[in-house]
Amino acid sequence: MAEADVTSVELPDEREATDRLLRGLHSAEPAAHAELCARFGRRLHRFAARRLRGDAELAEDIMVATLADGVRNIARFDPRRAVFSAWLFGIARRHVTAELRRQSRRKSVPASAQVSMHSLPEQHATGDVAEDVTGRIEAKRQVAMLREHLSEIEMEVLVLHCVDQLSLREIAQVVRRSERGIKSLLHRARQKARERLGADEH
Repeated sequence: MAEADVTSVELPDEREATDRLLRGLHSAEPAAHAELCARFGRRLHRFAARRLRGDAELAEDIMVATLADGVRNIARFDPRRAVFSAWLFGIARRHVTAELRRQSRRKSVPASAQVSMHSLPEQHATGDVAEDVTGRIEAKRQVAMLREHLSEIEMEVLVLHCVDQLSLREIAQVVRRSERGIKSLLHRARQKARERLGADEH
């Protein structure tokens, strides 16, 4: 992917919308709470579900807890230190981590395996159930294979960027590493993925 595709520049309209949302949240406006859910609820649900092996009900609990924490702790958000979306995803990530620890089991194949690493975050139904199921099985097989060759942080960075479509800056804030370090991790993860998946095709 060209470097221009992974920039972390926030568009002026997006900044303005976020600033307006933040003002509303600080003022505890009900409309701002509704906008927060509308803008981030679905993305946070997908984020959590992929890491909880597709458990939609548990992912919804994580989403609700994350949004509630975002509203409750809005005074702690510092726009000079983080992008708002990354701050929210960081909260969700901590909730997911806590839940996985409570379940006392390590993350195996993430639920993101239900979607091809090269596809968009949402996979629309093709109308052919057999083809759709076959595609999901193949994607799961590929992700399981990648997990054997990528470190945990490489896998997480790859999923955050390719599946959740977060920018380098957002990923750096979510996993608490430098943006340069994330760029290096992403490059290495992609290279390993290409080598592994390419070898499997021969």
